[in-house]
Amino acid sequence: MRERRWLSLLVAAATSVGLFGCVDGAGGGPQGGQIGGVHGAEGGCDEEKEDIGADDVSPLGFSAREALTAISGERSVPLTWAKGGSTTATVSVGELVAARFVQSTVAEGDSSGAEPALALDCSDHLQIDVPLAFSTEDGAFDESFAVTLRVPRVDAASFFYKIDLSALQGSYEVTEVDPAEFKAVTVYLSGALSSGAVSGTISGIAESHPTGSGPDASVSARQFGVAQF
Repeated sequence: MRERRWLSLLVAAATSVGLFGCVDGAGGGPQGGQIGGVHGAEGGCDEEKEDIGADDVSPLGFSAREALTAISGERSVPLTWAKGGSTTATVSVGELVAARFVQSTVAEGDSSGAEPALALDCSDHLQIDVPLAFSTEDGAFDESFAVTLRVPRVDAASFFYKIDLSALQGSYEVTEVDPAEFKAVTVYLSGALSSGAVSGTISGIAESHPTGSGPDASVSARQFGVAQF
């Protein structure tokens, strides 16, 4: 299965976590423009995906099960809230659901010849679908959801997840901005896993109501940090 992963899909992710660091992820349809002061040019990766068995040795030299064995299990780390205070975050990766080998190459750019402001990693990797649990000791988050891990090597993986604020099991509410002042507020959880550690961020984007109409209409967005762990 061939897909194109667009650079601009990462603009929202990159701006939302800009206060705390970088993350690899994906999002909706292709678009250009400027959000939060970061410009995203169209372009990205051409990706060819192939389903593989859990124990199949991929062209990367390892299987999905080997990779998951290295990063699975429960890890607890300190978490610092952007508004002040701290707690303990716990991340737990569950059993493998499905896996794919992804052959990724840099897609042809647009005709303008402009260089994108954000670099996109177009390296081959595995995608591994797993359940993931994320909780904080103070009860703000107590969530379980399905994620797709991006695994470029046997002992490293990353994930990016759009949190459904209407279905939270924990007590977290958006207070970093006033949701009533914006058209939409989105919060993301991103993380990086290795054989002995986990780190990540919780961050968000608040999209303003459109101003103007027709071709002169514009929408701006405000990025905000929630927590770092």
